[in-house]
Amino acid sequence: MTFDVLPRKDRVLLFQILTKAFTLSSFGIDLSNQSVYDFLPKNLSKDTYDFVDTISTFLSGRSMKETSAQRVLWGSSLLRDSITQEQFDAMIGRSDPKKLQSTELIPISFLPSHLHASLQARMTKVAQPFTSLERLATNDVNGSQGYPRKGLKALLNSILYSLPETVEIKKECEVKCILVQNEKVLGVEADEIYTSDIVIYTGFATELPRLVECFPTDYVEDLKGIVTSKSLTIWLGLEKELPEFNYTGSEIWFKDFAYWAMPISNYDPSLAPNDKQLIGFSFVIDNKSDDQEIKKAYDTIFRAHPNIEKHIEMHHEQITIPEKAAVTIDGKFADIRTPVRNLYVAGTDTDKRSMGITRASYSIIELLKILTEDGNLN
Repeated sequence: MTFDVLPRKDRVLLFQILTKAFTLSSFGIDLSNQSVYDFLPKNLSKDTYDFVDTISTFLSGRSMKETSAQRVLWGSSLLRDSITQEQFDAMIGRSDPKKLQSTELIPISFLPSHLHASLQARMTKVAQPFTSLERLATNDVNGSQGYPRKGLKALLNSILYSLPETVEIKKECEVKCILVQNEKVLGVEADEIYTSDIVIYTGFATELPRLVECFPTDYVEDLKGIVTSKSLTIWLGLEKELPEFNYTGSEIWFKDFAYWAMPISNYDPSLAPNDKQLIGFSFVIDNKSDDQEIKKAYDTIFRAHPNIEKHIEMHHEQITIPEKAAVTIDGKFADIRTPVRNLYVAGTDTDKRSMGITRASYSIIELLKILTEDGNLN
């Protein structure tokens, strides 16, 4: 409601539409097969359509005609996939008003199963309630954005630090085949044969049939239904901190070639030299020439921020597939269990929640639950 880039009439209409979607979802109605475009009124301005289309593209990698309304609710934090420690304590009757408040969040996946069904209802009763629609009206949703101290490499270092000395990591060792006998996994063939009671595959699920020959035809066909999107990130190192990037959070450019920008070093100054600044500009790109897309991206950045070009000391272009499956209306996701016993899949093509590293983490949480259910984890 405070986003004055869009016409006031459009903001009121969007608020009404979001309220309707949120209410329907709260009553358990599945919106995953309804597109964002179908939910919108048909008398919005071009800027508003462009903005909604941009948000949809960054949440799913696809346009608003292919992105589900459910994806927007989860991706914008209107529906939560985590709660605070204080909310959890209040839900189970353990609230202590004198206790120092914690900023840690508990993923819903960690909660006891008997709390899941009525979680949204219980959350409205916690101490000092602050509902999703209140956050929408006041624009107080920036708390859902963050960046790890010391960068993404810190996550990898934490994982490596946690591993016991008995773990051996083999690098540059391509798996050529996953070995199966009597519909049960035996191990993998790489530079040599590695036998194992359990194999966890974290590559692209669409590539799995290349490694396993005995999959049922219908399973292979389902994997073909997984769709992806390609991303270009322009990293710019600036010789000084610019006032137009003096914020923590992100900005979205939704005219023409849309981008999502975040001044990373504002979260952690160690990610840039003293008094300098590191900024990432992310674009969703199609299958045109990479060089064309990179040039178009720089042109867009310089049009949005004409002052930035003369302050660039470092630039780097990064083309990736940020998530292995796009959350679209018709897009498929792989199951963590495969038709081969004790062969599992994990990663961003097995879980629809959130995005990026967070989505990958959710897939691991679900993997651990399934391993426990199957008696493979004590």
